Amino acid sequence: MPVAVRIDVEAFRDSIPTAVGETAARLLTDGGVGELESAGGGVQALVRDHDATFQPWVGIVDRIFTGDCDCGTTGDDLCAHAVATALTAFHAGATFSGAATPPGAAPVTPEHARYLQAVQRLSPRQLTDLVAGHAIRDRLFATLLLSEAGMLNADTSGLAHFRTAVEDASTVTTSSRWQISDVETAGHHLAAEVEILCAHPATPAALDLVEEAIVVWDDLSGHLRDAYHITRTEPQEIAEPLVGAHRNLCERLDLTSDEIAQRLNRLLERCHYDTVDVDIYADLLTEHAVGMAGTAGC
Repeated sequence: MPVAVRIDVEAFRDSIPTAVGETAARLLTDGGVGELESAGGGVQALVRDHDATFQPWVGIVDRIFTGDCDCGTTGDDLCAHAVATALTAFHAGATFSGAATPPGAAPVTPEHARYLQAVQRLSPRQLTDLVAGHAIRDRLFATLLLSEAGMLNADTSGLAHFRTAVEDASTVTTSSRWQISDVETAGHHLAAEVEILCAHPATPAALDLVEEAIVVWDDLSGHLRDAYHITRTEPQEIAEPLVGAHRNLCERLDLTSDEIAQRLNRLLERCHYDTVDVDIYADLLTEHAVGMAGTAGC
């Protein structure tokens, strides 16, 4: 089992070539190093260098502190982006495994490898046009793109779309001519919109709205259960992404076990079917038990 190792920071600083060290210092002064992420036993971050953005990775491979950056510099000779990332990680007290795996060394599926090969054959302009065009057509992809670029703020855009989906679902059976297919369509719309919502920064308002969506779907799922012989959608097909989003938001908002248990108990009191799988919250609830878990209910 790989163990964490301690880095001699001063020795690392002394080993950096002067030119590389000066560029790394500029990147740090300019705030060019983004949020650190653990990856493959090492650390990576987005680094903005003038008008370009890179994602260097640093870690210990075969007992050697190694860098891997998409600026083109890899191996023992660290680029300024990797050095700036390493210094940021040292300052933050990041943990390094003694046997890390660089991103480029990780195994990929044949399908993934094929797409990587296709990307490498495109010019930067072709790739840019392709990505931008797809973002216009696909709101989830657009949200993920903006998030990766650090351009997605905690605004209300995702919330507004999801709120509309919840409101539409809550009224789908109020018409005298509604059909089971209308319930299924509303459910799939909720599932698609909650995925987009969770690509945005987590907010308490988003969590509250997801809880409302769970209650709305719980009520609608009763119609699917009654008409099971003609439905094409199982209630859990919609419940799972909704409840999964709820759990995800609880974790991202760093709610306490008490807060999560209280929210779950309120959900269970408002629902009448097996919509919420309380077991998926087990690691977040620790010693707390949800009052109605295991009984007939939401």
